[in-house]
Amino acid sequence: MDVRGRWTERLERFFFFYLFANPVLDLINGIYLYTLRQLGVRPPGWLAALTPTLLLRIGVLGLMCCYILLIRDHKAMLNLMLIFLAALFSVYGEAFFSLRYGLFYDAQYAARFLYNIAALAVFPSLARGRSKETRLLLRKVFTWSALMISGSIILCFLLSAMLPFKVGFYTYWDRFGPRGASGFYYAANEAVAILMLLLPVTFSDFFEAGGFRDRANWPRLFAPALIINAMLLVGTKTAFVALFAGLFFVAVYQLRKARREQNRDILRRCRQAAVSTAAVFLLLAVFGMAGSLIESITGMRNIWGEEDNLFLYIEDEDQRDALLNANPIVRLLLSGREFYMFRAGEQWSQSYFTAIFGVGRGSQLKVIEMDFFEVLFYYGIFGFTVMLYPYARKVWRLLKKLKGKGGLPIWSVMLGLLLTAGYAAIAGHVVFSVTGGFYFVLLLVYGELILSGGEETGEAARCTGS
Repeated sequence: MDVRGRWTERLERFFFFYLFANPVLDLINGIYLYTLRQLGVRPPGWLAALTPTLLLRIGVLGLMCCYILLIRDHKAMLNLMLIFLAALFSVYGEAFFSLRYGLFYDAQYAARFLYNIAALAVFPSLARGRSKETRLLLRKVFTWSALMISGSIILCFLLSAMLPFKVGFYTYWDRFGPRGASGFYYAANEAVAILMLLLPVTFSDFFEAGGFRDRANWPRLFAPALIINAMLLVGTKTAFVALFAGLFFVAVYQLRKARREQNRDILRRCRQAAVSTAAVFLLLAVFGMAGSLIESITGMRNIWGEEDNLFLYIEDEDQRDALLNANPIVRLLLSGREFYMFRAGEQWSQSYFTAIFGVGRGSQLKVIEMDFFEVLFYYGIFGFTVMLYPYARKVWRLLKKLKGKGGLPIWSVMLGLLLTAGYAAIAGHVVFSVTGGFYFVLLLVYGELILSGGEETGEAARCTGS
């Protein structure tokens, strides 16, 4: 094997290991931020965003770019170069039109987006020639990640109930008081993005796993119960919506399958899922989970949108009136993000240049947190096209392969992708996130592997409807 082949093989081994290290890095990042807060250390905004794990992931981005060069993936190289060019043009727009200038935030946002695009090129390549092995590996990664993320949120809640101080972060902490528990996830929305994606996939794995008597099956059997309870603890609006959608889909799909085929194994598994979820909930209820859940639900009426922020940016009186009279459901879902969207949209529409190449991330005091509008307004029509094309191409290929195929595994993947894409549209934290976006990429790859390689047959397949 030549030098190029040896380095390619070493990088591939590292990337497979990195899949399991990824949720640990998220946990370390949260502990780092929590420790700084407990010590009263308040670094500047740009320095606070430059965490050790982000620097490590930028290093991983460099390794992924090296791997793409080694395997000579010319399409991926072109995609990365065009996205980098879109980011440069957006920075030029900031300077040329005398907008607020923040080069660090521009670089950080571009690096986060490139990280996920590079992963979208690297991991399908790793699966070539070992489709089944990679599919099974990704299934283990999803289970491991679900246990790490949801388990850490639940553990922080339990420790906070037993200790005289708060362990981890609150989901909300505003003038209405602290609410929710997001564990060591400073940005609760990022934890929700991952959990809503993993929920249907881990449920599919739950129906494939063996019985409770074999302890080796416990991680797969308890993962959905932990995710459900962790999402209830986080207590965001989108967490409740995604939780309802995921549970409704799995229940309807499996109960219809059981009725059509008179399959009692499916009904037995549904009862086991309900019991395990209730058991975890009752354990947490002893430590005050019910009160936390009630606080999250009742507190929602206070965060339908911040009316006092309306007058901060919007100068047009008609536009102000329209926002004040906006549909309550829209304001409930967006939580005031539309105000920042209108501000960025006003800047974006001021010239042909900004419309084509955007106003840049650094020009904004506060980001919109709606991914597709961020791509359009910050990087323009050109950026919107070249940055989202790799995702659109991958989804289109997945839909083409989906024709005439079915089964709970692939439909769970499609539901996870749909929920996460919808979340990106209204709450962000996906395509510009090195956490939620990374799992979105992995789920795209996992879906392709299912459709290209098929699923196992036998008792597990009869339970899932494959």
